[in-house]
Amino acid sequence: MHRKLSALLSLILILAVALAAPALARTPEDYDATNPAQLSSDMLYSQAAVLIDASSGDVLFGKNERDRMNPASTTKIMTLLLGIESGIPLEQQIAIPQAAADIPGDSSLIPVYPGETMRFGDLLLGFMLASGNDGANAVAVLVAGSVDNFVQQMNRRAAEIGCTDTHFANAHGYTDENHYTTAYDLALITREAMQNATFRQIVNNYRGTITVNERGELNLVSKYEIMKPTSQFYYEGCIGVKTGTTSAAGECFVGAAEKDGATLISVALKSAKTEAEEYRWIDTARLFDYGWTCYDTYTLDQMFEVAESQLANVVISNASKDDPYGGRLNLEIAQISDSSYLRMVERNSATALNDAVSDFCSKASIQLTRESLTAPISKGEIIGEFSYLDASTGSIVTAKLVAGRDVAEQINPPTLLDYFPFLRIFSNRIFLALLIVLAVLIVLIVILALSRRAAKQRRRHMIYEQRRREYQRRQHVAAQPRRRDPYDEPPRRPRSSSGSTGRSGTRTPPSRTSSIRSGRSGSGNYDRRRPR
Repeated sequence: MHRKLSALLSLILILAVALAAPALARTPEDYDATNPAQLSSDMLYSQAAVLIDASSGDVLFGKNERDRMNPASTTKIMTLLLGIESGIPLEQQIAIPQAAADIPGDSSLIPVYPGETMRFGDLLLGFMLASGNDGANAVAVLVAGSVDNFVQQMNRRAAEIGCTDTHFANAHGYTDENHYTTAYDLALITREAMQNATFRQIVNNYRGTITVNERGELNLVSKYEIMKPTSQFYYEGCIGVKTGTTSAAGECFVGAAEKDGATLISVALKSAKTEAEEYRWIDTARLFDYGWTCYDTYTLDQMFEVAESQLANVVISNASKDDPYGGRLNLEIAQISDSSYLRMVERNSATALNDAVSDFCSKASIQLTRESLTAPISKGEIIGEFSYLDASTGSIVTAKLVAGRDVAEQINPPTLLDYFPFLRIFSNRIFLALLIVLAVLIVLIVILALSRRAAKQRRRHMIYEQRRREYQRRQHVAAQPRRRDPYDEPPRRPRSSSGSTGRSGTRTPPSRTSSIRSGRSGSGNYDRRRPR
């Protein structure tokens, strides 16, 4: 019983969800113009659409943007780009080739006819304003010699731009099963083309006048309702680019808009229209509004400010101990060579900002004027060079690196050098080298003098030792007891030379011993008591 009840409840829930799903799905009519940030894919009429930032190429919004679609006359964006890149001067007079007439019977026309002459620049403007297939073929032959050669150039150029799902079969966009592209690839082609000043000038015309020499002036008006000031679909800031319409492709428009220096590129493919509405203009306006609302625009100096801490970590030596940043100096850029750089970054998205900063840092470099910076530093002081490779134009933007704030120096107590500035000469390397050489010479001289003095002292000591030993030897000899001489007799009282007189009064002759002592012996002056 419980199982049956549970199954019944589950079935009721599934049916309720199934019935409620259509009611929950949003439609283009659910779009709230007062809240463009809430745009979703099902709020667009077009089958495929995309919005990109012209500066970075970042996709800001997409709907089936990678699906292969029929581009119709938006093909002429590539045709115009190759016509401009061919190098044929805009003022050059050209003759319309026979291929201009080789087009399907229901084609849109400028019109121009084979053999007519006109300025090449007028031909380019004419086939874009009137979306003339005759003019597209004429450009193809004038640039490449034949339509087939030109189509090959179109496909090569698309590959160079980065298109991976594009193949052209003709120069004008007439329906062909081998002629296709995607909303994303069309956006890439348009981004590349919008970097050309001549291209931007031509597609930014809602109406214009061309001159065919044989017929005179032709006044042409485009079908760009979004650029027509009196139209209900007019969008301020729209600067082109190209419409396309066939039964297979539906209503198409590739657009561009400028605001505050930033450029957005939109693509709306296979839309529809009624007698009162052209939905491609509605979708284009919604895409532009979404971009301006959900994304912030960063200039080069603003992006540098966000990325500065990752680009450089400059610490000033000798900074004051009271410096609130510990000597770290924040940098700014000035004197920017090209201020056209702008980047769209999704608002309130840390991930999107981090990705933008990482991409910016990978293309930027800085070079400080000195390896080390010493305080004091003044705000605005130039301390290096900055360069950035702008991938959208392929050019390098340069600027000056300047100090973003003042950095005070550390005040140290006076030193000996402050009182005796002449001592700073010792910091001179040449002087120090000479001083070292002089010191070495003095040391050598002192060592030599000391060596000589030591040698003299050693000689004196040797002489002294010799004399001392000799003296000690003599003292030792003198201290030895004398051996008794057998000839020695006890000393007697001396007498006169004539002899001595004893108590009896008789004279005693001198003895032999005394004769010997007196030296009157026949053997000479010899004292036996002091042998040698």
